[in-house]
Amino acid sequence: MLASDLHVHLDGSLRERTLLELLRAQGLVPPGEGGAEFVTGLRFRPGMSLQGCLAKFDTVVGVLQTRAALARAAEELVQDSFLDGVRHAEMRLCPPLHTRAGLAPGDVIEAVLDGVRRGNERISSGDPDGAMSAGIIVSVLEGMDEGDAADLVELAARHAGAGVVGVDLAGDEALFDVERYRRPFARAREAGLAITVHAGEGHDPSHIRAAILELGARRIGHGTSASSDTSLLDLIVERGVTIEVCLTSNVHTGAVERLELHPLPRLLERGVRVALATDNRFFSATALSREYDLATSVLGVSAEGLARMALESASSAFLGDRERARLAKLYSESARVSPAGGEVPSRESSRGGPPRGAGERA
Repeated sequence: MLASDLHVHLDGSLRERTLLELLRAQGLVPPGEGGAEFVTGLRFRPGMSLQGCLAKFDTVVGVLQTRAALARAAEELVQDSFLDGVRHAEMRLCPPLHTRAGLAPGDVIEAVLDGVRRGNERISSGDPDGAMSAGIIVSVLEGMDEGDAADLVELAARHAGAGVVGVDLAGDEALFDVERYRRPFARAREAGLAITVHAGEGHDPSHIRAAILELGARRIGHGTSASSDTSLLDLIVERGVTIEVCLTSNVHTGAVERLELHPLPRLLERGVRVALATDNRFFSATALSREYDLATSVLGVSAEGLARMALESASSAFLGDRERARLAKLYSESARVSPAGGEVPSRESSRGGPPRGAGERA
């Protein structure tokens, strides 16, 4: 099955061998410890808490401080995503985190965009329907003051139409402050940038509501607590907001106690638009195909439901109408489920019995 990965953090999605190589080059593997074991120890574990998971990023961010390292990470993420059946990815990063060695935030974005271009060149088949596309989402971090957030939005706006497609609010949800970011995010929308917000992962549904009504979010990252608020679900459906569901990550951060309790089935039953995503391919040792496998093998989502989520990952992409339509056509053709190859069923049939082809990878 082909689909889009709309929620993937660049600094959380390095190849293991690339991370080990960069760590060794900077002398960051502790003496007397095997490199592979050190890298494995950086991965997330179930129930770590959101704060515990966030603390793991510092080591990885530390090796992504040069143009070469950033471009390499982006290039490899494009390639790995393509091989996993992803045909559009939206990579997130917070540029100021990558300026410890002297890069300017604009240099960071340009390096990542260069890596994306190189990755696309390597996988280009000459067939426009099989091509890979990727956009950059600039993340404002919870706790940043309004001025720093405004500067990041202006940086994103300067690259709008040249690879940057949106602005995100990410980080420790305990620091969520909608008033602080209202004006910067309004400026982002004025510049033609779409908005996605991490909300409802480590807090009650009120953050989701505020992200939609006050910050103009078209997508919500994680949003696991939404299922507990019926009126909020109604708002999400009414506004056509998409929930970026990251199953494995939600278990790691403790947003859900165990995967069997994940609210994904309830979201689908209520008609919520859902796009499965990886969040952090390295930290969570996952891939988009694995997330789709888990949705059906553990949560019982039918083949029709998988197809619906793939289509919604196309229609929810921060792209123009023409490109979204191209992706929808491509994903629809890759996920036909009726014996006669008919249309993908409606959202109302997104739950059902044992799915045909469960566990197959693109």
